[in-house]
Amino acid sequence: MLLDLIVENARVVTMDPARPSATSLGVLGGRIVGLDDEIAGLDARQRLDARGSTIVPGFNDAHCHTTWFGLTLAEIDLGDLHTLPDAYARLEDGARSVGDDEWILGTGFNHHEYGGRYPDIAELDRIGAGRPLFIRQTSGHSALANTEALRRAGVFEPGFETPTGGVIRRDDDGNPTGLVEETAQSLIQDLLRPYSQEEIGAALDRGTRQYAAEGITSFTEAGIAGGWIGHSPVEVAAYQRARAAGQLHARAQLMPAMDVLHEVPAHADDGFGIGLDLGMRSGFGDDYLSLGPVKIFLDGALSGETAAMREVYCTHTDKRGYFQGDPDEMAALIRNAYRSGWAVAVHALGDAAVDLAVDTITESQKLYGPPVMPSRIEHAAVVHPELLPRLRDAQIAVTPQAAFFDNIGDGVAKSIGPERAAMTFRGRSFVDGGVLMAGTSDRPCAEGSPLRGMQAFVDRKTKSGAVFGSAAECLTPYQALNAYTVAAAETTGCADRKGTLTPGKLADFVVLAESPLDAGDIASIGILATAVGGEFTYSSGALDA
Repeated sequence: MLLDLIVENARVVTMDPARPSATSLGVLGGRIVGLDDEIAGLDARQRLDARGSTIVPGFNDAHCHTTWFGLTLAEIDLGDLHTLPDAYARLEDGARSVGDDEWILGTGFNHHEYGGRYPDIAELDRIGAGRPLFIRQTSGHSALANTEALRRAGVFEPGFETPTGGVIRRDDDGNPTGLVEETAQSLIQDLLRPYSQEEIGAALDRGTRQYAAEGITSFTEAGIAGGWIGHSPVEVAAYQRARAAGQLHARAQLMPAMDVLHEVPAHADDGFGIGLDLGMRSGFGDDYLSLGPVKIFLDGALSGETAAMREVYCTHTDKRGYFQGDPDEMAALIRNAYRSGWAVAVHALGDAAVDLAVDTITESQKLYGPPVMPSRIEHAAVVHPELLPRLRDAQIAVTPQAAFFDNIGDGVAKSIGPERAAMTFRGRSFVDGGVLMAGTSDRPCAEGSPLRGMQAFVDRKTKSGAVFGSAAECLTPYQALNAYTVAAAETTGCADRKGTLTPGKLADFVVLAESPLDAGDIASIGILATAVGGEFTYSSGALDA
């Protein structure tokens, strides 16, 4: 038998307890066909000498925003700045290449890096010079707009009403400050959307090329086609087109936004409820491109204090954040989507929102049976101890982002105080408590490298060097690697074909300069090569003959 690929002289960390390690693996037809003695004496069309490097299963980022990330790579990036004068200067420099009636688009602003301050709308007007200017915050839950952008969005029209679940911040005189929160962002985004399939394809190409260089072989796009996170009503078609054009360099699972589900006039006996045209539901697709859960927002973000909390934030005497709609109505939406055959991915950060998510998902499962793939709580930030056994027993997956410790950890700790911080973005208590926890980044809202995410799970260090919350929540290196491989595969309903380097599973793997299980600094490990289905999507050149 002639295999497609044999990788030898490697330290293979399979993540499969039945066979934890190997020194070689063989690939045929995009799948692993054997390890070590199982491929002894066989030849292959391609052989790779790993030269003692480490091979682990491909990394799976189970919650990110890839189209959005790819678009930011072509926008004015403020992510590395810390003072407003520097931000103004970079915006001015970028604006010079923008036409007279074109939008000036920025990304990566994080008010925590600026001492909690936001740009002055008068400065944004000056930089815009009559052109609309729009800057996305790193959290994705708020944005900054100048007066021209707000004018085009109709904010100054008589009788204007802010969308439910959103806020346009105003000064004491009632004038907009430029800060636009949550669903109100759609007022401006709708002036830019829909993006063309060509634009989305180019964004996916840029974004997933970087994914490949970071060892990512699979990802879940956490919201498409509608709401403030979608980019086009034909976003699935854009993904299909990108795949056909060779612009999609990792496997993709897509979460439709709840906004795009609608009543489907199926036969009354079907009890179909809500869904997409043609009856597509969670699980539709193939190993490379498929539909995942439906994405439903309950609240906002901790960084902007819009996440719905049981008690007030420490920085205010009356602010608890807010739900993005009537809680009873949102719970009814979740139940309706679930009974219609969808797994649900419920965005909930504040403890009040997490409470509602757990209650509604467990109720839905009792009413309508097990989901087609695990239902999930996206971010699952502030989780009280009594919810841990409920999450475990209901097999609800959670997706906390360890990368948040660095970019917003200090600010969040101040906002919610030490008692709540100790149960925020948990790690070890999820794992030890039997709760399914996937590795995720929420990119571009935070650093997206899985190796950096693993290191953050292990040390939980904030930008100031403090340990976020509690050191008792730190993971071991093995648990951190498991989150981005085995647990991510289980969370996305793909455990039968991803997550471990087991014969019969997809040949998705990463070649690393060191093992993350015993490296001093996981984040600094070099990525030597990445393979999807045995085809290399990235090579550093270090292993070339």
